[in-house]
Amino acid sequence: MLKKWDIAPSPSEKNPSRHKLLIKGEMKDIFLIVKKLGSLCSRPEKTTGEFNFIIYLSALEMETLKKLKAITAELSTPAPAAEAEDAFGGEPAPFDSPKPKLKTAPVPAEERPERQPAPAPKPVEQPRAEPQPAPKPAEQPRRQPAPAPAEQAPELPVAAARAQPPADSPAVTRPRGNFVPSAAARPKKDAVPEAAAPVPEAAVPAPVSPSISSRIKAKWSMELPLIPTYSFQTLVAGSHNRFAHAAAMAVVENPGVIYNPLLVFGVPGTGKTHFVNSISYGLSASIGQSNIFVTDGIKFSNGVELAIKEGGIARLDELFSKVKVLIIDDVHLLMVSEANKKYISKWLNDFVAQGKQVVVTSVFPPKSLAGLEDAIGFQFTQGWMVDLKMPQAQAYKSILNQLMQGMEIKLSEDEAGGIFAGALMPFSEVVKTLKDMKKLEKFVVNSLSSVTHAQLLDMLLGFGETPPAGAVNGEDSTRASSWQPSQQDSAWFKWGVFYPKGMRREVEFALFSLHERAVELGLNPEWSQLFTEEYDSDELYGIPFKIGNYASGRGVNGVIILGPQPTSALGAQEAEFRHITFKILDSFLVKSAWLSCEKLKSKAAYAKILMDLV
Repeated sequence: MLKKWDIAPSPSEKNPSRHKLLIKGEMKDIFLIVKKLGSLCSRPEKTTGEFNFIIYLSALEMETLKKLKAITAELSTPAPAAEAEDAFGGEPAPFDSPKPKLKTAPVPAEERPERQPAPAPKPVEQPRAEPQPAPKPAEQPRRQPAPAPAEQAPELPVAAARAQPPADSPAVTRPRGNFVPSAAARPKKDAVPEAAAPVPEAAVPAPVSPSISSRIKAKWSMELPLIPTYSFQTLVAGSHNRFAHAAAMAVVENPGVIYNPLLVFGVPGTGKTHFVNSISYGLSASIGQSNIFVTDGIKFSNGVELAIKEGGIARLDELFSKVKVLIIDDVHLLMVSEANKKYISKWLNDFVAQGKQVVVTSVFPPKSLAGLEDAIGFQFTQGWMVDLKMPQAQAYKSILNQLMQGMEIKLSEDEAGGIFAGALMPFSEVVKTLKDMKKLEKFVVNSLSSVTHAQLLDMLLGFGETPPAGAVNGEDSTRASSWQPSQQDSAWFKWGVFYPKGMRREVEFALFSLHERAVELGLNPEWSQLFTEEYDSDELYGIPFKIGNYASGRGVNGVIILGPQPTSALGAQEAEFRHITFKILDSFLVKSAWLSCEKLKSKAAYAKILMDLV
């Protein structure tokens, strides 16, 4: 039984939004809370005093509070409703209202809450028992979990991974070879890199609810947050990943010995992110999480650039001299410039020379990394290379069932097979779609008396939909031109649109259709559209970086991208274009939604966009 619990701000240098959940209860209660909250929380830690466990929350949003109160209500005797309301700031706010705050500290206004049922009351605190001695708290991981799932997408052509820097960027040393995501196309925002270990909690002031854009200006996070549910225990092993699993376990048991560096490669969705997290958690048990640095190609190269610019490279160098394991996800997205390459080269070579472990992942095979290896003077292929393949049908279904159980999705085997397993939908898309479905459920549950999860998925994917045929015509354009998007400076959510050159009429129709779909779903968000920018769909190199830089520079929370024409150069590589663009926008903490040209008249496509952005 859960005896008592409390929440308090616990900001760190890397995450000013972090809170700590203090619990006095049994281990079975802790397991239930972690299972329900999922990737929002860290691993539970033992502590002493009036509470015996601590769980760190990467962010404390209204939805998290409601879920937490519902869980604790199940585990203990609820308190009177008035007490709970007072403790958490009153009734839940509607979708477009100001965000409620805790009494203890302001809640960061990064995202607004969605419509929720009235929160369950906070449990009554039981009489405090005398605190019992408990083991020393485990070392807290340096980064907090985020809900980013393992990626998956169709196999990507190598050529489209190249990226040219914008015309106003400094000169770049371009790696030789044909993968080349070059680029000094780094963020054009003033930012201070994360170069040192987290500041002790006592020295950090309470968080102040910065906007997303100001938070990016204040700090560029080089580290990837870990996902607690991605461990060796939850990894589905099979013929598709057997050798990678054996190599990863060897790294955990003897880091820096045989498999160094370890290169894990495979197309998106084969489990690279799961392996990155599993190795990190496995090593943390023996060497401590503070000795492990997990990043990705974009965050790492941009962080070094900004450290040089802001005079923090010495602190970064000191940090890497102390770290024992360096893990770089998506190393193929390293953006190498004359300024940063000598530091990247030095640290990687020093790690291997000193017997410290390096693990990297790539969507491209080793031969495609030759240009990058030449550019930074480090051989990723000098150690051990293992590939990941797409799982077979049975393993796919097993992973799919695991995902649905964790998210409490109710689909029959036939429904799951028809929607996801039949076409082997990339798991990154599966997870994103299931999350969107849960959001949509909250909006339509009151308007529809009975709606199943399969029907909700149809509203997002449109597999039962027959969209009107034909391109946008004059009548469509006339209807769309009669509506203008909102541009309220006071709106909390600011967004922009990118579209291919020559498709102005199509993007106007898309924005009008999006507004119409929002009205149909009962959404009335106070959003402000800041820009509508075009891109050249016949320019193969650099568009994803230009989109990321422009969106970041305008300080938007999210963007919608109208996909390229199928006949254009980028249209032939739309899947890869989308994958890389989303990766870059995610590094800037910008939400993203995609609209393919062939879905301009699909109502399901606009429902999906809305759920991607809310």
